Amino acid sequence: SITFSGAATSSSPATVPTVASTNFGTATSMSFSNGVATASMALYKAESATIAATDGTLSATGADRLSVTVSAATYSKLAVSLSTPQVNGTAFTGTNTLTAQDAYGNTVSSFDASANNVTVTTSLTGAITGLSGTNKLSSAGDFTAGVANLTSQLIFTGTVGTGTFTFTPQSGTAVTSGSVQINSGAADHLMITGSASQNAGEAQTITIRAVDASHN
Repeated sequence: SITFSGAATSSSPATVPTVASTNFGTATSMSFSNGVATASMALYKAESATIAATDGTLSATGADRLSVTVSAATYSKLAVSLSTPQVNGTAFTGTNTLTAQDAYGNTVSSFDASANNVTVTTSLTGAITGLSGTNKLSSAGDFTAGVANLTSQLIFTGTVGTGTFTFTPQSGTAVTSGSVQINSGAADHLMITGSASQNAGEAQTITIRAVDASHN
């Protein structure tokens, strides 16, 4: 029985590397013929791995270990991280990223939004602007090494509240953010409300509100 080590588990979903369909760290039964055994090894995390093996007495160490550069697989899905709260009508602040990934959560550095536009929608009532395609990531320069920095770009203008943002590519799996609180923007004008009809000489109560550009 040989136990293998030296490769990491992928992030999303968590997938453990295997030899002969047995997880790294678990003894794998192998048959040797004339001192040689072969088996299929599957690695899932993009990294520089150094594979070691031991039967408890004999071990592969130093230069006898296998050095493997594991690259990301083909693009499969998106992952998003948005900061909260944000301000209505103002570009997002904080750390806000959209990442192109393979099926195991590795970043796909070659992703190109000009060939695979990503449309942004929200559960809130309002509009998305500020991106290269207004409400879309559609430029080759939107993603750098597989990651789009949405800070200072993404703008939501509309009704304040808590909602989510969904990023839908032309191909691949869409992703929806966690809850983001949108607060009102700076006071932009005054708004007067009251009854639309009134008798001469009588009084009514009117309300004056300081509101932002979207009437929040």
